[in-house]
Amino acid sequence: MRDPRDLYRFESTEVLEAVPRSGLTLVHALPGMVDAGNACRIAAGYLRDELRHLRLVTFDTDELLDYRGSRPQATFDGTSFTEVDIPELTLWLMYDETDRPFLFLDGPEPDLQWKRLTEALIDLVEYFEVERVVGMQAVPMAVPHTRPIGLFAHANDPSLLGRPNTRPTPAPGTDPSEGEDGASELVIPAAFSALLESRLGRAGHPAMGYAAQIPHYLTRTDFPAGALALLRRVSEAAELELPLVHLGDLTDAATVALQGTLAQNGEVRQIVSALEEQYDSVSRESDRSPLATTLDLPTAEEIGEHFERFLADHDDDPDEGPTAR
Repeated sequence: MRDPRDLYRFESTEVLEAVPRSGLTLVHALPGMVDAGNACRIAAGYLRDELRHLRLVTFDTDELLDYRGSRPQATFDGTSFTEVDIPELTLWLMYDETDRPFLFLDGPEPDLQWKRLTEALIDLVEYFEVERVVGMQAVPMAVPHTRPIGLFAHANDPSLLGRPNTRPTPAPGTDPSEGEDGASELVIPAAFSALLESRLGRAGHPAMGYAAQIPHYLTRTDFPAGALALLRRVSEAAELELPLVHLGDLTDAATVALQGTLAQNGEVRQIVSALEEQYDSVSRESDRSPLATTLDLPTAEEIGEHFERFLADHDDDPDEGPTAR
């Protein structure tokens, strides 16, 4: 195998020197063939828009992507091709709302050289002394958008899943087989993030991730609720203060628009109703726990901020506080 370090380059000495060598988490979002509801893309774009970030490492996408299999987008103005958008795979130094640094790997899932890229990323994890790696995915499921979003939780060390708001529950619409030791097993097409998590474990580095369960009828539609669910869990797992309230506003607006669309489509309403019945039925079963799952619920801080906005929007006199009763 060629040297994995030839796959990347550091952008600048100044940024490299700004990276602390303790307490770092690496978060990654590498949407590939499946990114239901564009949840990972929305989450990644939102973090870049909302948080201070510096380009730290750039990977050689000519080595990693199949441009014929997934064509880059070209802009044509009627006379000339003004731009060809070649995707980038980038490791950013990012800062949360409390100015705590973390690393964020953002870009398309690689088509080629998975093992070599995995070795390159393990090299970077060890170079920066990363303490934990947390990934994001989004998969289509037979679930309704009117219920809390479920997320499959996975890790190369089971102790990483013993955190608040995480509980084993059946996954609606699934019927996994049981392994010989009583644990559930599913054989599914692998994502690059699965290989990365596995190889990090072999190298002794803790890694975990969440896959948001997106309603299958919204797979090709932007579904910001999925991105919000992922970032809530990432914020918790990585102990980061991420700016989730604005994304909550986008989610609320998208939900209102979706409800308006469904009100005009009786066939889809019937599908949603059937999925609600199935979801509620499966959720009531407490004797099976095939997969580690967490439900997306807003934090107390988010609820408080939304309530404050509600009061501000409905206060007749913004200069006066709410009247005590």
